[in-house]
Amino acid sequence: MISIVIPAYNEAKYIEKTLKQIPKNLEIIVVCDGCTDDTEKIAKKYAKTFVIKEKNVSLARNYGASKAKGDKIIFLDADTLINNNVLGKIAKIKSKSFVGTCKVKPDNNKLIARFYTFIKNIVGMLGIHNSSGMVFCTKDVFEKVKFNENLIKHENQNFTKRARKYAKRYFLNCYVTTSMRRFERLGYVNVPLYWIKEIFHKGKDYPIVR
Repeated sequence: MISIVIPAYNEAKYIEKTLKQIPKNLEIIVVCDGCTDDTEKIAKKYAKTFVIKEKNVSLARNYGASKAKGDKIIFLDADTLINNNVLGKIAKIKSKSFVGTCKVKPDNNKLIARFYTFIKNIVGMLGIHNSSGMVFCTKDVFEKVKFNENLIKHENQNFTKRARKYAKRYFLNCYVTTSMRRFERLGYVNVPLYWIKEIFHKGKDYPIVR
């Protein structure tokens, strides 16, 4: 059984489209962390919905996974669309313990957006990055690792890196579709520059775009 866990902080503009894309036969869990908008109200139409007071994406993922009944867990961003092709490939993985992600494509057809995700997919295939708006693993791997609740960014990469001590890593040749809202709002040049800067000097701030 597959369980999908979606952390959601003020995602009222995006989460309904994400939830509508997920087959109803799967267990869907939304954890609203510190929401002040209608995210909870919308999520309750489609998913098991929990509320925590603190705005903390890693805490939300850990809480949601603790409620999950599936032996395979997909951690999906609230603005990322998953499809049956991706779900089918995850369901067919035979390894006893695994962790992974897949390729990503943008939610718009701009050349610069497609170029950015093309580069991101190459980096993903090389094993340098570990997230496309979606990370999946077996329940036993999650129980051994869990997300670091002290991290406000790079938490997916940190989780996958630690999980690989106990699991086989997969980078699936299929696509989820993710929102380019951060790039649209902050700029297609500024966002990559932010992450390059992070390589040399890790800051505490991470711009929230809603």
